Amino acid sequence: MTDESWFAADVGSDFEESVRIDREDDGRDHRLDSIDTYHVTEESEDFMSDFFSRLLGRSEDMRSGANYWLYGYYGSGKSHLLSVLRGLLDSEWIREREDVWEQLTDGRELDTLESTWSSIHDEYEVIPISVNLLKHQGQKKLSFSEIVLRSAHTSERLTGADGGLSSQLDVAFFEDWYRTTDAWDDRTANTQTALRSTVDSPEKYDWEDVQQYNALSDAVLPTLFEQETGTVDGLDDLMPSDLDPQAMVERLEQLRSDREEELGRPVKLVLLLDEVSLFIGTDFDRLTELQTLAESVDETGDGNIQLVATAQAKIEDVQPQFAARGADFSIVKDRFPHRFGLPSRHVGEISTQRLLKKTVGGKEDTERVLDRTSNEPETLLVYSGIEQNTEPPLDNIDRERLVEFYPFLPYQPPLFLEILSNLRQEAHDPAKSIFSGTARAILALVHGLLEEWIAADNESHVISLVDFYDLIEPELDDITPQDVGVIEEIMEQHKAGELEEIDVDVAKAVLLLQHIPNTIPMSERNLAVAVLSDLDGPTQFQMENRVEDSLQRLRKFIRPTHDETGAKYAFTGPVEREIYQRAEENLNNIDWENIIEAVDEYLWENIVRELSLPTSAEYKDTGEQYPVCYEFSIDGIELDTTVDAEDALDVELAVEGIFPAVADISYDSDPLEWTIGQDGLNDLRDSLIDWWSLRDAVGDKLPQSVEHDLSNRADRVQSKLIGALDSGTFDIKDRGGQIGGMLSGVEEYLDVNYPDDFHPVMLQVGDEHLRELRGLSAQDPLPTWAQQIDVATEDPETHEGSIQNNVRAFTGKQLNQRGGNLAMATLLDGIVKKKPIYEDARPALCAIIWGLCRKGDFLPVDETGDSLELDAVIELNKLTTTRLKIAEGIGVPEILREGGFMDSTETIPDGIVKLQSANDTLSGRFGSLLEDVMLVAESDIETQTVRTLLESFVETLEAEQQRAIDRREAVKSRDTDWNAVVDATNDAHEWYDEAKEVWSLRLPALTQIDALLTLTQQSYDWLTKECDTASQTLRERIDDYEGEWWTHDGWDRFNDVQTISPALDDAIDTVWDEFRNETELDAFVEELQEHPWIQPPSEFGSNVRQSFEAEYITPLRRATSWYEDVSAAVSTITGGTTHAEADDFIRATNTLLDTEPLAVVASREIKALRETFEELQTLVGDQSPTDITAIGVLPSDRESLDSELERLVDRHDLSIERTETGVIIR
Repeated sequence: MTDESWFAADVGSDFEESVRIDREDDGRDHRLDSIDTYHVTEESEDFMSDFFSRLLGRSEDMRSGANYWLYGYYGSGKSHLLSVLRGLLDSEWIREREDVWEQLTDGRELDTLESTWSSIHDEYEVIPISVNLLKHQGQKKLSFSEIVLRSAHTSERLTGADGGLSSQLDVAFFEDWYRTTDAWDDRTANTQTALRSTVDSPEKYDWEDVQQYNALSDAVLPTLFEQETGTVDGLDDLMPSDLDPQAMVERLEQLRSDREEELGRPVKLVLLLDEVSLFIGTDFDRLTELQTLAESVDETGDGNIQLVATAQAKIEDVQPQFAARGADFSIVKDRFPHRFGLPSRHVGEISTQRLLKKTVGGKEDTERVLDRTSNEPETLLVYSGIEQNTEPPLDNIDRERLVEFYPFLPYQPPLFLEILSNLRQEAHDPAKSIFSGTARAILALVHGLLEEWIAADNESHVISLVDFYDLIEPELDDITPQDVGVIEEIMEQHKAGELEEIDVDVAKAVLLLQHIPNTIPMSERNLAVAVLSDLDGPTQFQMENRVEDSLQRLRKFIRPTHDETGAKYAFTGPVEREIYQRAEENLNNIDWENIIEAVDEYLWENIVRELSLPTSAEYKDTGEQYPVCYEFSIDGIELDTTVDAEDALDVELAVEGIFPAVADISYDSDPLEWTIGQDGLNDLRDSLIDWWSLRDAVGDKLPQSVEHDLSNRADRVQSKLIGALDSGTFDIKDRGGQIGGMLSGVEEYLDVNYPDDFHPVMLQVGDEHLRELRGLSAQDPLPTWAQQIDVATEDPETHEGSIQNNVRAFTGKQLNQRGGNLAMATLLDGIVKKKPIYEDARPALCAIIWGLCRKGDFLPVDETGDSLELDAVIELNKLTTTRLKIAEGIGVPEILREGGFMDSTETIPDGIVKLQSANDTLSGRFGSLLEDVMLVAESDIETQTVRTLLESFVETLEAEQQRAIDRREAVKSRDTDWNAVVDATNDAHEWYDEAKEVWSLRLPALTQIDALLTLTQQSYDWLTKECDTASQTLRERIDDYEGEWWTHDGWDRFNDVQTISPALDDAIDTVWDEFRNETELDAFVEELQEHPWIQPPSEFGSNVRQSFEAEYITPLRRATSWYEDVSAAVSTITGGTTHAEADDFIRATNTLLDTEPLAVVASREIKALRETFEELQTLVGDQSPTDITAIGVLPSDRESLDSELERLVDRHDLSIERTETGVIIR
């Protein structure tokens, strides 16, 4: 039986779950209990030895600073050790007690450490300041400095104040000042006086209330300060405005030195900061503040202040994410040069010393139990494959240690510690985790498990991970509620009889082990070790088998993760469990068509990649390899997956034999049938069903664990299916006998399924190939690829071939059936419809049609029917606008060549395009010439006689233009008279050239005739009857002429017609000379031109009055201008065409039309003009217009002349000289 007598400790007594450095509940100081219950390990001894020596000033490296970093896992005893230091380093507290050191060592020999410790108190007064930072964890506004200083102020030993100063910093600094005044002793009375106007019963309050409550201190302190100083100004200055770490340490040093002066002996101050890393949490500012605090302790404390900080990790592991924000941990580490760790074995050692240490009888009973059990723990309960071991080790059990730890295994305390530490890290906020140091310590857990083991009274049962789970289950539910929920569901199914008890245990072990994957691999063997507890129970092998069976039963709840680095098993979530439930249902409803469709969608692409299908094969008798691509079917079901290749031959692979039972399959074509091998076929089908059941159940949601499972199942299917295909056979219907190998099967398939009127090169032809055909002359050889696909040329030897014949027949039939004119795109669609194998060979079809056009079978035209160049057929981007028609007629090439529209290097379409283009050009030229003639007739010709001549030319040009258009359209016709069109086109070219030349040469003559006839129609009095007679004769003869004056011969005949006697130009020239001689007009005009008063109006000033100018100067000026205009015009139109152009005659005609007779222009005849000139000469004498002040005629100019006379009278003395015609005023 088991009872407490086995153990030296009082197992049944209350056990402190955790040790806090500041614990003083119920007014009781727990320091002595901490010392009495502490077990000094090797690591803690090393730490205290170094710390005591440095505090005493005897360390070998005193220059390295006074800051210590004490770290270890949760539950490793850091806080306990700090609580021990709080007692051992309080000089006053030590003086009041005896045998403290004996209680610590519990009989152990620690003489050197004791000597150093005693020397400290002999030489120094040591005052510890302890701070439990976890109490302030959620107080974001409090800094390290404020928290430390609050604790320091409340220390009576440090401040010397009775009961210490206030924890409120502003009150504490006030107290520090107030103590220096005489009013300090009366502070309570003064407080009550200050509160009289604020509260009803001030006598209820004393100074301790002011220290504690902000509301009271805010009311009292200003009054007390004013009473002493006469003003409230300066109250806020008592407390530093910026209490940073340096200011805080300076304050501590001030308090320490003041105390040292009071006590009359050296004072050492020890700061004990517990759980620094948890307080820092994720606050980067607190990390940097800690660095500054440590630096100030070294510089300002100068060895008189020492700091110990505890943490659950090394400095660099406090918060790794700080590194991303530029935290320089080397500096932080430099500020804490003394770093001591409490390893996990520390926990085991403490556990044995405090709880598991056996009595003599207990040790004997333990050995007895271990000797008689059927299984040896040393082999049954060790883990394998350990990656990160503990101390004691997980993979080895020492019998002596086992006796010490029993009923625990030696490695369990550190293992528990590892699990709890990792659980803390996985919590949403590790700093607030229930495993963060504020909850159960490992010792408390060991104590709890030990009590349960004693109560169970089963001495051959050891503590297992399952027992550990049960103890911490409430905390686990807080951190991993989903996984705990799964275990609860498993327990419910166990109660319902659906699962076994071991299934519950295995699930609990999985939950714990999944949090330490880098320590214990989660194998079936290790799971067996984790759940084993009965040393008289099943063997390790038996337990492994039970675990394997359990995992099979739990597969809906626990699945392999297939993670190479993490836990090997993990709990499924609700989604995963639903998926596996559907997968099991699928196993009862197998749908082979659905299976094949899933294989197509998810596996077939990978499978065919592994099959290494031939990428090319020899095509029939060509002796050349061509690329191939594949389409697939499985047992008659077509797959969407294909193996594509550029410009490849299609091969249809029909896989057969996967369905368990399938009738003979009827194919529309003759595929290459691939029957899979029979070896392992049932295993393959089972694997397919197993994979499909899960694949179909997954849907769109694919959790990671399911993804790994599905991937493994898929790998098995692929492996087995590839093996079955590799051992399969090939056949093509009605070919007789099996085919030896895949390559032979593909070549056989090509031979059977591809016709003679096809060539693989057709699939390869693209625009870059068609560009090679452009511009080829009749003598240029075709590219090799074009020869392979039967592209024709003018050479009769290229006019055969099954491909060419097929394309010619399909094209010609469509043209005949649908009006003889179709777009290339439509023709290609029709060919492909008749011959689907040409579907991907449309550029090749264009090349073949190009050859047929070159040969003369078809002609390319546009949408209007106009002929196009041959290369239009191979413009792939113009197939919808390029059309084709059947070429009609015999001897067309010879006619085009003789007509000069095609040379020996050109094709028929080239010649036809030239012929069509020639008529296009002629039509444009005729139109242009027509516009020129019409413009002259409408704008420049004044007589109907000449206009009629031009109108007859216009009618002829219009007819020639229409004939050019008709010839152009005739080229589009299927029954074109090629001889007639070619001859007429060449004749029209010659006619145009002649007409154009005659028009250019004879237009001046025509405009001269128009000018002569126009002159004779004017009302000039100098024109005679002879002129009129000659003009009438010329009109009649021209009107009677009906010849084609626009040809050279026609113009010669026209010249004969217009020859009369006297000639009209001679008659006009004669009468004009007679008029000039009779009137001496030339001399008179010359005299006028030379006279200074016959000037343009712009040359006169205001002195020449308007009426005078109108009477004397304007008529003479107009006469001069009239003579100049008429004389120049007559000279031009009678001077012939040798030195004059058409424009000269047109301008002369316009001048005559715009010029009236002289009597009308000058308002008087020549005789009257002479008299006016003579009178002007008399009036002005030899004076020029600038010599006179004013000149005018009366009465018209009287008003202006009077004004001028008045001006002269005012300025000068005048004399009047009478003349025959008036007076001269001087």
